[in-house]
Amino acid sequence: MKNWIPLLRYDPVTNNRIPDPEEEHELEYDEESFAATDIGRQHSKNMALYLSYPHDPMNPAVIEYWAERGLKKELFDADREEGKYAYSVFTPLDMMSGKKYAMIYFSHGGGVEINLAETYGFNTLAAVEKYIVVYPNNGGRSNNEVDTEFPRIMSELRQKGYPIDWERVYCAGFSSGSEASVCAACTCPRMVAAVAVLPGGQPFKDLKFHTGPEYYASTEGLRIPGIFIGGTADVASYPAPWVMDNRRKEHRAKNLDIWMRDIAQVRNYKPVTLESIEKLLADSSDPVEREFGMIFDKKYTFRAQGTDWLGGEYYGTDGAPVMRCVRAEGVPHIVWESQANIVWDYLKHFRRDQTTGESICDLVCCWGER
Repeated sequence: MKNWIPLLRYDPVTNNRIPDPEEEHELEYDEESFAATDIGRQHSKNMALYLSYPHDPMNPAVIEYWAERGLKKELFDADREEGKYAYSVFTPLDMMSGKKYAMIYFSHGGGVEINLAETYGFNTLAAVEKYIVVYPNNGGRSNNEVDTEFPRIMSELRQKGYPIDWERVYCAGFSSGSEASVCAACTCPRMVAAVAVLPGGQPFKDLKFHTGPEYYASTEGLRIPGIFIGGTADVASYPAPWVMDNRRKEHRAKNLDIWMRDIAQVRNYKPVTLESIEKLLADSSDPVEREFGMIFDKKYTFRAQGTDWLGGEYYGTDGAPVMRCVRAEGVPHIVWESQANIVWDYLKHFRRDQTTGESICDLVCCWGER
């Protein structure tokens, strides 16, 4: 996907983001009430470390903070071109000789620092579930060089001798980083076992699968499983009911359709169109279909971290959940603890055969260490 062009724009004088003329990142919601919820309180708590040391990512207090939670933090290339190519690596302190560890390559949101992404919740799990986390800057605030940074960093990690389980490398990311995760996976599909897209609609909104097969030809026809997860108050969660109140974007439905058919490789695939999406959003009596505008192979609701969730998934020919879509009621454009847990619970079951490139689902695998 060498022709991926991120759509984030910034004012060259103020460095502030120039808003998308069509939409903002949040739908209307009660900020005060949300801040008092379990997710809202946890989100604020997680931000505290970054707010204490926003420009000092390797402060001894930061190193100690993560060490107390069972993790070693390292930072590379921080001085190269003002940090555009920096990346941090978190490893469990109790890694065992002879073992291999799954890895999550987590791309930051647009315009934010990688040390903010480190507080999103994936580190909290890493020491317990025994996986490695890498936070890349991907060339800057828009992740616009992820197609070259991802293979570069993977090569460097090999050279540095990290005990990575190369069958279980996952790309995840938030906001602009969600597009970057898809871009990295589609550019280097033999390196990536599965993706996590936070929120669930950003790649369909901005990427260009719809321009023709050559845009995603680098996938080599390999299956890329993925979880697409966010909140119902996040405007980037496409498809969703708010789409009917915005300018029509036919290419978004085409992107989604192509992902399901050619990349996730959903079995018993049925074409998705803007018309079919809007009909379900407007008329379905089922709460899951009415939220997503999609008819899943399986759908469900549940409650976690004090919040109601909606979900559905599609299966591949081997019965693997090749596309899982999940949303938390009332949550805006953020990353939070239970979201990270649900993401990891999905990713850890997929691996990529390094010889054949085959996507393999292993439902027995329960943690990152092998």
